[in-house]
Amino acid sequence: MTDSGEPSANKQEPSAHKQEPSIQNPEPAATVILLRNTPAGLEVLLLLRAKAVKFAGGAWVFPGGRIDDDDTDAGVTASSLDKGDDAFNRAARRAALRECLEETGIQLDADNLVTYSHWTTPATQYNRRFSTRFLLAELTENQPVTVDDGEIVEFRWLTPAQALTEHDNGELVVLPPTYRTLTELNRCQSADEAITMAKQREMPDISPLMVKHDGTVTTLYKEDISYTTGDLSLQGPQHRMTRQGKRWIYVDTTN
Repeated sequence: MTDSGEPSANKQEPSAHKQEPSIQNPEPAATVILLRNTPAGLEVLLLLRAKAVKFAGGAWVFPGGRIDDDDTDAGVTASSLDKGDDAFNRAARRAALRECLEETGIQLDADNLVTYSHWTTPATQYNRRFSTRFLLAELTENQPVTVDDGEIVEFRWLTPAQALTEHDNGELVVLPPTYRTLTELNRCQSADEAITMAKQREMPDISPLMVKHDGTVTTLYKEDISYTTGDLSLQGPQHRMTRQGKRWIYVDTTN
């Protein structure tokens, strides 16, 4: 799994002499956003990561994970992939299919995968970084979800509105990419509408800037007045998320 998450705000500052290699080189990854139409409306599949898992433990995520060498074209290694290359696109699709099957038991058709967005984890000294392609897929057949009760311990189909409400109530922990994706999908009435939206727009390439302050953290997006400098006192357009307890407070004054 990877949803390109951010680190905890209360970890101690690491030594100035030590820097993990992954800080400079994000690991290529893929995530698949599974959708289905129901009488209640559009629903999305979320998986609960076990609390003991080092990355994003206790968070609800979309199925996904690292791109392995076996997912790449012949003669290409995962570490050599660049997000702008067609080789990345092909490897991400293979990885999304494999991870979805491993984590949910659902077999998807590669032809049904639609590019949705790309997220790169902020360059911090607290966590691994990922360069993650987000893909959409509609589940048209009634395939049961099966989790391994190891890394993944639970699953839920929720409307985006339900997921956002539970998060705002502190009941459903998600990472910023998940929250922002749910916010976008909440504007769609059906899987067809979400897929059409994804196909018609230019793929968002999102590289947040993370700023620690006042015992919490704010994630800035490129449209935000403070994105370049990290100075949160600047006045102007805002596009950001700030952690408040278990919740993310999302502000977008640019639309």
